[in-house]
Amino acid sequence: MRFQLEYICLGEQDNQAIFMIPGWGMPKESMLPLATALSEQFYVVLVDLPGITANSNSLQLSRLGINYDIDVLTEQFLEIAPESSWWLGWSLGGAIATYVAARRSSRVKGLITLATSPCFVKRNDWALGMDLPTFDEFSQLVHTSPELGLRRFISLQTKGAQHSRLLQKQLIEYVNPEAFNGLALDGGLRLLRNLDVRREYALLDCRNLHLYGQEDILVPFKVLSKLHQISDKQKIEVIEGCSHQPFLEQPEKSKNIIEQFIYGT
Repeated sequence: MRFQLEYICLGEQDNQAIFMIPGWGMPKESMLPLATALSEQFYVVLVDLPGITANSNSLQLSRLGINYDIDVLTEQFLEIAPESSWWLGWSLGGAIATYVAARRSSRVKGLITLATSPCFVKRNDWALGMDLPTFDEFSQLVHTSPELGLRRFISLQTKGAQHSRLLQKQLIEYVNPEAFNGLALDGGLRLLRNLDVRREYALLDCRNLHLYGQEDILVPFKVLSKLHQISDKQKIEVIEGCSHQPFLEQPEKSKNIIEQFIYGT
């Protein structure tokens, strides 16, 4: 049985469309404030990653057919995404959106990433990533204790924020322990470990915006400066005082940057 992705649609269908993908372990509700704000001017489709949900009633269904192969994910998302839309992804969601924008460019009007690294884990030719032993240790923690693993991740991703404790509380409220799905969390981490879209950044032929928090310890804001063959269609914005989720820490500024980029102003 193929897993059916959960998603919501906001705004008027006649407007330009934005397709939004959250980061690892976070349900779509974590991006709902941004999606709601953008829906005043755009038609927004906000999707969950497979098996990641805030709805405990979906837990049994979401155990069936979960697949985090990047090409399978691409096809599933393309079935939901509006025909010609701006793809907007946070962290892992941004890496997935980059992959789709480069390889299925006819379906992507433009790309916007939030706190996204083209390669999250360190490699021989890539120093701006998490050490592999550290990543694997964290993955084991998530596998054995999903709730503890997610709380640790939330603690990491809020470090550097101006109001880190309030932000931690906000993110924890989005996560429903009764809806944890170990298969989905493990699958997402395997994808995050293996996905490397540095080549895809060089292949992008659409306009693309990359928004970072200056204090983000998970994804340094200088990460894209280490890539070669950067397209002249690319724009990078850094928001001071923000960590890994600038759209929650500085919602109005993030929304304005995104809208101005889409409208070309």
